[in-house]
Amino acid sequence: MNDVRDRLGVLCDQLTRHRTMAAEIEAAGTGPQLEELLGLLPTAPDASGAPASTARLGALLDAIEDACARHGLADLDVRGLEHLRSADARLPPGFALTPGGTPAAGADPVDAWVCPWSHCGRVVFPEEATARPACAAGGTPLRAYPPR
Repeated sequence: MNDVRDRLGVLCDQLTRHRTMAAEIEAAGTGPQLEELLGLLPTAPDASGAPASTARLGALLDAIEDACARHGLADLDVRGLEHLRSADARLPPGFALTPGGTPAAGADPVDAWVCPWSHCGRVVFPEEATARPACAAGGTPLRAYPPR
């Protein structure tokens, strides 16, 4: 099973890109689990937080994923575990610190947007969005990366 952080990122991306995804999850029979999961995200500890909350998020993701698989939807495992090998696991996959310990910055003021709570591995690049993207959990705007 992929890391909870990666799976949350995939789910958030799917929910915000595909307006019918929440309805598909509900039709698969796990609407209450999705509602609970989205309600937990703003208050859950970050990626280095308590295992109990990570376990609950994982259990909710498993229930949603299993029901969706029975309903003909793809698994939430399209991302790898690259962030676990990085020097700072709180950074999204594909991002790294410079030798001085500061985030690598590009020419643009925003290189990407990432989870507002550092709970998932979702990354949205400026060329993928026409406006500032939001989290599936309550519509909170993603935060700019590197931080401004």
